[in-house]
Amino acid sequence: MNVFFLNVGRRCELVEAFARALPAVSPGLIWGSDPNPLAPALAVVDRRIELPSTIDSADFLDQLCEFLVRESIDLVIPTIDPDLVRLDGWRSTLAERAPRVRLLLSPSSVISIARDKRQSRTAFARLGAEVPEAVDPSAQDLTFPLFIKPASGSASVGAVRIDNADELHERLASTVDPMVERFVTGDETTVDVLLDLEGNALCAVPRRRLQVRGGEVTRGIVECSPELESLAKQLASGLGCIGPVTVQFRNPAPGRWVAMELNARMGGGLPLSIGAGADWPRWILQMAAGRTPDATTAVVHDGMIMTRADRSIFLPPSRLGSVRGLDAPLPPVVVFDMDDTLYPEADFVRSGYRAIAERVWHDWHVDIEPELRRRFAAGQRGDLMSAALANLGVCVPEEYVGAVLVKTYREHRPSISPYVEVVPVLTELRNRGHRLALLTDGWAAVQRRKLEALGLTGFFDEIVVTDELGRDAWKPSTKGFERILTALGVRGDQALYVSDNPLKDFIGPHRLGMRTVRIVRPGTEHGDSLPPTPEHQPKCVIHALAELLSAPTL
Repeated sequence: MNVFFLNVGRRCELVEAFARALPAVSPGLIWGSDPNPLAPALAVVDRRIELPSTIDSADFLDQLCEFLVRESIDLVIPTIDPDLVRLDGWRSTLAERAPRVRLLLSPSSVISIARDKRQSRTAFARLGAEVPEAVDPSAQDLTFPLFIKPASGSASVGAVRIDNADELHERLASTVDPMVERFVTGDETTVDVLLDLEGNALCAVPRRRLQVRGGEVTRGIVECSPELESLAKQLASGLGCIGPVTVQFRNPAPGRWVAMELNARMGGGLPLSIGAGADWPRWILQMAAGRTPDATTAVVHDGMIMTRADRSIFLPPSRLGSVRGLDAPLPPVVVFDMDDTLYPEADFVRSGYRAIAERVWHDWHVDIEPELRRRFAAGQRGDLMSAALANLGVCVPEEYVGAVLVKTYREHRPSISPYVEVVPVLTELRNRGHRLALLTDGWAAVQRRKLEALGLTGFFDEIVVTDELGRDAWKPSTKGFERILTALGVRGDQALYVSDNPLKDFIGPHRLGMRTVRIVRPGTEHGDSLPPTPEHQPKCVIHALAELLSAPTL
């Protein structure tokens, strides 16, 4: 199943939640688009598609339909209110030109009600809910406070409390299609409601807003209430909603709920409900796949709190872009790096942590391994052993970490294996007549033990552990590469270096006229590293060693 988020914007958490759920439901990819190429969520989707910036044009719809068919998109998810109206208007065209696609969209009648807050107030009242009292702003005997908002607004834009006649006059003049109501006191609670494709309400999770910024909740708390959940389900199903919607209420008194608004899409605070146990993404994907979601078995954790922080997404500068894939035949000699190129270096780290943990357990009867793993997974580097021991309340002699644990780490026999593609690729390269070499940095004894554990020594005509030539031979030095070129009797332009770290790996071979290829694997130590200068930039980039076998031939 392939999923497409139209105008994905800043919904990183939502995209990631669907990405986590998708593999358990069906193989597939998460796609996204946005008219702003710097939209943060474009960096977390699996694939991005650039569509015309004029979203309401015929050209946009044409290219959208072509994309949906070409990439076999199964589910389209809107994330902003204007897209609800657009997709609603495109229903017949999409059904004709991209019949495979399912829109995560309620019926047209619901879109109309959600778009016009006067309609939603009337509809809520018809279904038995208490609603704010409508106020005629031209009446002579007005009492305050009042509340004014655009009838078709969103994200709380233009929605304000009015405390006197002057404020009312000013706001009426500046608000498009204003509607005025009696101000309702009390906390604001949003109920996330999920309905099946027949309109049956499956689950409702109330979450009270503690803090809002720009119309979107930044702090909230789940407050389960059978009465409120039942009311929200009644309203959502009574209106004919399908899929995810939110119903907003105010709570002016205990047990009293005033229905305020309907949003016919997933709310911005939905990650709180998901975090509390309501797995909207998995259930939605199950419905889209024609299965019955198991929402009734969910345990929603009452009192779960969400507090949000801004998150930065870093996009590489275009000047540091590399050619994707190989555009020239492989030279006679192919030289490989070892760590994170031929095997996952994190496996060596975990293997070392196990050896350290066994030693600490022997000496202090404390299991340090989970804490070491946690810190490493969080991106911490350096002396994690001292930090982990301190966090676990273990007091050790000052020299213990350096003299005992670091020594244990370096001298342990690693439990590591090559990436599964490595042996087949190296075998095929040798069968094609290429001579292979290996060049790696690191403490000599440690790197030699890694090589022995990997069982790859026999593939290489020359192996250089730069530490054996002296510390000054570590990359970016050219010394190790010169040793290989001399030993194999080739010029620099007759050799290629395959490695993963753009911070140091490619300067040396470039200075000798060698070609360079960077392998980028997700989750590796330098998978997200950027070359600091053009000199550090590899000539091309691959994502699997097997791509070497697809290089052009002479």
